[in-house]
Amino acid sequence: MRYEITKCRTGALALVIGGMMATSAQAEMFFYTGFGNTTGLSINGTASVQNVGGNDVLVLTPPSPSSGGSVFSTQALGLTDDYSFSTRFTFNIGDNRMTQWGPIGADGLAFVVQTVSNSVGSAGGSLGYGGINPSVAVEFDTYSNRSDPDFNGDLTDNNHIAIMQNGDTANHLKFANVSSALQLSGGNDITAFIDYNGGTNLMEVRWSTDGLRPAGTGLAYTIDLANLFGTNPVYVGFTGATGTDWSRQSIVNWSFIGYYDPIAETPTGTIPAGSSPPGAVPEPATWLMMIAGFGMVGGTMRRRGRGTMMAVAR
Repeated sequence: MRYEITKCRTGALALVIGGMMATSAQAEMFFYTGFGNTTGLSINGTASVQNVGGNDVLVLTPPSPSSGGSVFSTQALGLTDDYSFSTRFTFNIGDNRMTQWGPIGADGLAFVVQTVSNSVGSAGGSLGYGGINPSVAVEFDTYSNRSDPDFNGDLTDNNHIAIMQNGDTANHLKFANVSSALQLSGGNDITAFIDYNGGTNLMEVRWSTDGLRPAGTGLAYTIDLANLFGTNPVYVGFTGATGTDWSRQSIVNWSFIGYYDPIAETPTGTIPAGSSPPGAVPEPATWLMMIAGFGMVGGTMRRRGRGTMMAVAR
């Protein structure tokens, strides 16, 4: 009888631990080395997958006027660690409209985190994210509008990168004008690195033309995403738009991790959004529960061993 009771206790503890492992919150993460496979993504408006230079890329806008496209995770993500995340993506903006003043690219694209839906977006100078509320966006703006910082009337000047909130395209929370040596619409691959630490509320943005993660921060701003989004899950993705002038605006690859862990490397394979990534690990609190559970199992097994030896001795 002693053996049977101990066996039941051990089995029950094993079931508890198994349940904790099965129901533990898994970190949201996905990787797209290209977009031949778009599982887990909702593609909207003028956005489509096209083969450009032998690579399947997400084209947000074709090189035509008044276009607007977006791509978001189909499922809303529960970013439980105070909305912390790290993302890395490569984009390419080119095939600009040829005018009497030379090529003019417009309007730009944005990385957007929002709670509204997986199909939002618009055309024109809002870069597709205008009016999405609540949201936070990092825009890569290729066209100089009057509402842009340091507007000087030169449409090919004032390429800038900025952190924006709640779809307000005029209020630049923090921005950096890109040097004339780096035209965002110059047809070259540019890699962006965006990291948000929910513990410090600090968002950092970096970019490079060689795919390497810069040591220094190009743009940093303190913003409380937990306060902005409450407890709502979020959709993450991209918007892009054109107006009278245009560009082909594409996403070449994309990595996303639902906690703060800056990403340096290009993705080497595709793990679609919404899938269970291999090797996903439980949250730290779950690890503590599991360790405590294993300790309980070990203690029970030791008691069981002593009881068995005592029975044999008798």
